[in-house]
Amino acid sequence: MAIIQLDQNTIEKIAAGEVIESPVSIIKELVENSIDAGSDKIVVEIKNGGKTYIRVTDNGSGIKSDELVLAFKKHTTSKIHNFDDLYEINSLGFRGEALASIVTVSKVSAVSKTPDEIIGSKIVFDNGQPRLSSIATNTGTSIIVEDLFGNLPARRKFLKSDNLESNAITKLMYALAIGNENISFKYIKNDNIEFATNKNDNLVSKVASLFDDNLSDSLIKIDGENESYRISGYVTSPNYYRGNRSLQYIYVNGRLIDNKLIRDRVELAYRSLIPQNRYPAFFVFVTTDPKNIDVNIHPAKRQVKFTYEEDLTTLIDEEINAVLSTNKDPKSIKAEEKKEAILDFSSYEDLLEKYNKTNSLVRERVEDSYGREDTKEDSNFFDPNIDLLGNMETHAVDQKEAKNIANDISQDTFLEEADFTYKTSIFRRFSIFEKKDRLLILDHRRASEKINFDRFIEEFESSGVNGQILLLPEILNLREEDIEKFKEQKEIIAKLGFDADVLSDTSIVIRGIPALFDGNLDSKLIYDFIDIDYKKDIDYIKKDLSRIVRKLSFKRGDRIGKKEAESFLESLFNSPNPYKTFEGKSTMIEIGVNDLEKYFER
Repeated sequence: MAIIQLDQNTIEKIAAGEVIESPVSIIKELVENSIDAGSDKIVVEIKNGGKTYIRVTDNGSGIKSDELVLAFKKHTTSKIHNFDDLYEINSLGFRGEALASIVTVSKVSAVSKTPDEIIGSKIVFDNGQPRLSSIATNTGTSIIVEDLFGNLPARRKFLKSDNLESNAITKLMYALAIGNENISFKYIKNDNIEFATNKNDNLVSKVASLFDDNLSDSLIKIDGENESYRISGYVTSPNYYRGNRSLQYIYVNGRLIDNKLIRDRVELAYRSLIPQNRYPAFFVFVTTDPKNIDVNIHPAKRQVKFTYEEDLTTLIDEEINAVLSTNKDPKSIKAEEKKEAILDFSSYEDLLEKYNKTNSLVRERVEDSYGREDTKEDSNFFDPNIDLLGNMETHAVDQKEAKNIANDISQDTFLEEADFTYKTSIFRRFSIFEKKDRLLILDHRRASEKINFDRFIEEFESSGVNGQILLLPEILNLREEDIEKFKEQKEIIAKLGFDADVLSDTSIVIRGIPALFDGNLDSKLIYDFIDIDYKKDIDYIKKDLSRIVRKLSFKRGDRIGKKEAESFLESLFNSPNPYKTFEGKSTMIEIGVNDLEKYFER
């Protein structure tokens, strides 16, 4: 096929596709322009998932009438003047591509007025050609986008359903409302007000009203800095977690971004505090000199690169580990007090508004996405398939009544907590302890798992796991590929407590095993140890080791008595966090006499 030069119209449509992927892309670009214009009130309205109608109105500085046509041309911007300015960017937009790209793929009209102008200007694009006129309007800018990809049928058919596209927009709008405390947002979907925020509301109030009331009692403030970065915002306590990453928000210099580096470091701090495949909620704001980041990576500006990554990860580790260490407490059973709401019938309109289900995203289920676990390696914030609220299984224990029994978490504090009196064991698995007005219910299986794992890891990270010599060496037949794995990892397997050597191409001889095995050799467990990828991060290795240790811990039918129960409890209270296993599951739960009384008095 002969090489030809593409015509300008085709070039512009291809380039526009990089910037405008879907309706949410348009709204992100327009709202960011409104923020850069100094607006403190922004209204976003959509219809049919933004595919047929989008309107963004602000009260910002506006666009001068003699610059309105220029503003919609490609590579025109007021944010930078030359390439060097890319390293001093303090605005959200800077490429000068968004408005031109939107015009290329949709029908666009705009009205704008600056504070100095007596009358505003209106521009309408007809087949890409601008038509300018005067109009009376308020200071600010209002842009209407209609019939997205109407001139590109091939692109239009790849848009999601109206419900999924609107869900992506709603998620973005919530993120923008949270990330800009000094701006009032109103979001209207199909003629219904989805939400309206006040610029005077603080972040905690906004998060609670937009997402989940329980969040306000579960949020822990973070605020730390070093020479390169400052992080602030909120993370949730270990008792509040979700089935996906839908409530994880990251902002860098006010810009909403996707960032695996930050997300992974925050989640790492929760690894032994919450169950596996569950995720914390967090709202993290990173502030730094613009020279320390590169936002010019992708046209959508969703990704940034950090110049001093180690400084950032160290700051995150130190700050979040510090606040979480003072929020470790046993899971509590609390009696909920049901409060009957008194309805106000004085305003029929307000009553209808209160029960208008379309005004609450909490009740909105997105097709095929509700309750789905996010198992992607890199969660995309702007993915319309990810439900805003996701799986509502937060496991938050009535935080409004919960008391913090560990303000200063140290080993001494836990030892003081250990002064409990053994009462009895039940169901051949649990033991009950009493102390004044509190009861502890100890799970023997979880306690055994934690104690064995902590001991195993402590020995492994020091001189090596204590081994036990077998009375008679045993020969195990393995597959040839497993023999090769064993050879590669023989040194570390020895540190895990095994005394073993290759006997032939298909067998190994085992003379000693970890003391945890209690003299019983299980060939299946040998395979588990060989299959671990010891080249990975130590935390991933621990995850695999914890699964193996779990198989060797307390089993159904094992004896439970006072001596064993007291030994377990004492060992737990000598550990850094007695209340959770490595996987974040509770070893014990607490119930107070006041809560018991509430149950009986209801």
